[in-house]
Amino acid sequence: MALLVGLAISNLVGLPRWLDAGFRVEFYIKTGIVLLGATLPFTLIVWAGPLAILQASIVSVVTFLVIFTVARKLGLDPRLAATLGAGGAVCGVSAAIAVAGAVGAKKEHPPIVISTVIIWAIVMIFVLPLVSRALHLHTAVAGAWIGTSEFADAAGFAAAQAYGGLAGKVEGIDGTADQAVWAFTLMKVVGRDVWIGIWAFVLAIVATTRWERTAAGGKPNAAEIWWRFPKFVIGFLLASVIITVIASGVSFADYDKVVKPALVVPITGLRTWAFVFCFLSIGLTTRFRELAPAGGKPFLAFTAGVVVNVLLGFLLTTVVFASYWQGLSR
Repeated sequence: MALLVGLAISNLVGLPRWLDAGFRVEFYIKTGIVLLGATLPFTLIVWAGPLAILQASIVSVVTFLVIFTVARKLGLDPRLAATLGAGGAVCGVSAAIAVAGAVGAKKEHPPIVISTVIIWAIVMIFVLPLVSRALHLHTAVAGAWIGTSEFADAAGFAAAQAYGGLAGKVEGIDGTADQAVWAFTLMKVVGRDVWIGIWAFVLAIVATTRWERTAAGGKPNAAEIWWRFPKFVIGFLLASVIITVIASGVSFADYDKVVKPALVVPITGLRTWAFVFCFLSIGLTTRFRELAPAGGKPFLAFTAGVVVNVLLGFLLTTVVFASYWQGLSR
């Protein structure tokens, strides 16, 4: 509802550009993800994290190469092609902003990519849970597929939570709501988001050595990885460690009776509000008409990546690594 309200106001009513600075999409999504870490056991991250990173790495590299190659074949600027590729392969808006800065993209490039990412992210909020329901996927398997295939953290979280909510309510859907959210988080936040720093560093080198020299600057150095690395991933991990340490000396019965209502439930409430404001901000800053000046080529290139991303993610999640995801538990 927050997303729809924001989109309606932005595209039907219209808001002045200077208000955009107050709609802090990245602030809300990063805050929400850190709070999510406080509800995700660190032991689960240690167990499933390496697998999530492996699967995410395969999808990230393949998707980026597909989008970049198609974009260049269509005659797009290599810096726009790189920004499009990162937006589809990694973390949507955050990756687009980071990589655009790393390659010295033109100022009109990030809005084109962000608009394209958001369009597909919104579509996938509905498509992925519906297809998962039709196939009666296990909630953890569906969550991992959503984490592999979605293009924005907030949108993917909404899709995973929506499908997880069907557990126990729709016949044939095994697993729990928590498993859907945990699997998504491991794939998207732990697996794919860590690639932001890597892509930004690699593309900064390519941009400054092979493409025309721009405001991206001179030679990049190893410190670029740290500067471009998504720091909220560290906050997510620390929050998970802290909550795990707090609960380590408590029995499962006491955890459900004391720790959960006194600590986890309030954190979950704050997390929910963070995502609500994130969706509202996405809607309020999304203007579909901004895609018009660029024509249909960026959308076509990104769509090619969408097809590969979704199909490859489905194969890896439901066939290659299905048993791992189905065994996801506390």
